[in-house]
Amino acid sequence: MRTSLSPYLRSLWNVTPTLIDITEPQATRPFLSPLGLHLPLHAPTHETPDPWFQAAAAHAAAHLVFSQHRFDPAGLRPVTQAILGALEDARVEWLASRELPGLRRLWLPFHAAVMSDTPSFEDLLSRMARSLLDLAHHDPHPWVIKARELFFVDEAGDMLALRQPEALRHAASLLGNDIGQMRLQFNARLYAVMPSYRDDNSCLWLLDKKRTDTEHELAATPPTSPAPALLQRHSYPEWDRLVPMYRRDWCSVLDDTPMAPASPRPAPQRTRLMAQPDGDDFDLDALVEAAIARRSGRALEPRVYRRCQATRAAGSTLLLLDTSASTASVLPATCEAALSAAASIERAGGECAIHSFCSDGRHAVHYTQLKAFGETLGPACIERLMRLRSRLSTRLGAALRHATQLIAQRHGALRRVLLLTDGRPHDVDVHDPHYLVEDARQAVREAARRGVWMQCVSLDAAAWQPLQRVFGPGRVHSVKTLKAALKP
Repeated sequence: MRTSLSPYLRSLWNVTPTLIDITEPQATRPFLSPLGLHLPLHAPTHETPDPWFQAAAAHAAAHLVFSQHRFDPAGLRPVTQAILGALEDARVEWLASRELPGLRRLWLPFHAAVMSDTPSFEDLLSRMARSLLDLAHHDPHPWVIKARELFFVDEAGDMLALRQPEALRHAASLLGNDIGQMRLQFNARLYAVMPSYRDDNSCLWLLDKKRTDTEHELAATPPTSPAPALLQRHSYPEWDRLVPMYRRDWCSVLDDTPMAPASPRPAPQRTRLMAQPDGDDFDLDALVEAAIARRSGRALEPRVYRRCQATRAAGSTLLLLDTSASTASVLPATCEAALSAAASIERAGGECAIHSFCSDGRHAVHYTQLKAFGETLGPACIERLMRLRSRLSTRLGAALRHATQLIAQRHGALRRVLLLTDGRPHDVDVHDPHYLVEDARQAVREAARRGVWMQCVSLDAAAWQPLQRVFGPGRVHSVKTLKAALKP
């Protein structure tokens, strides 16, 4: 069933999100990210796999089509956020079912609301979800009745009352206040969206900027006590162009993760080839295209098979993100580009890590490992990346040396560092505009001697000249040519 989800979604609304496997064994909750739709490898144990995957994909696609607004969680209690997510789930399913009535029949079997005289908050939320999807179902609980009255213009459910984001937010606040009056308990850490086919609703929310900015301010404050156990300090030299010679142990890189030992040589990977003239089984997407061609009188495409072949690992790539203060306007696009690039690299059989850096003078080059080599590109990694904030300066040479030290431990024919930045090297304790440029250039040369290939994606055309001085001709690319930068 999973292999037929792409043509299924294309037939519903002509949307084709990339389907990504969640490889954590304990993960059973779908979620949406800038990369696409993440689905677990297996349906929950109590659900029938084929209908469950179809329901999950259809619900996520309804969000892609109808959830165009992102809600700000500021000022909302956790219980109100849970209700708002449930109302938005109900809204997109109502709109989807209005266009495609068969979807209601697909989703309803998963809404097994338990009737109880003393319901918990989660019970009431499940009963509300059932009542808003099943127009023939009448729940006697006053809170569910109120939710339905707020949701629809009339009792027949022919028209939505909650059409605007502010109306949804207001309704959720009213219902949340009622939950407080009923003294019902809610544990936000243990809460899971129900029914199980619905995604985790993380795609509905803006990041809590106030909280994450506060976290970064605290991280930038000079510590008054010993650093945490995971914060590792690494000393690196720096090239002084005026002498010219190295200043030994001149810069300190503060890494939040200790260096891992070198991993074993990667085993051969298996690549799935689609639209082949022969193969192991059918390519369902190609079969659908062939059926369409046949009915429209066009020539049939004979390449309707898929097959797997063993390939050698495509090497190791470290995506290094510049998160200095000047990147504030481009950081979201940078993070999405990094996610897309990492997914492409791993689909091609390579391994990829995503790290970031910023600096506050030579003694504090902050380095964060957002995704380690071998780590699954899953919810935790994506959340770390989406919570990045721009701050401080850009001491590039020290960051490149630390990245080189990390990737030099990897095996494989190709070891590559790809920097995503918006400008030239700069730091608060350096006033010579050429000093850090020449040091970074020297760091690139050092990496080449260790067999590490370095390239750069520039997010600002004005920075091309100093970056080409650092990386060399042909190694600085624009975002539009990112795919070219990923080639060996």
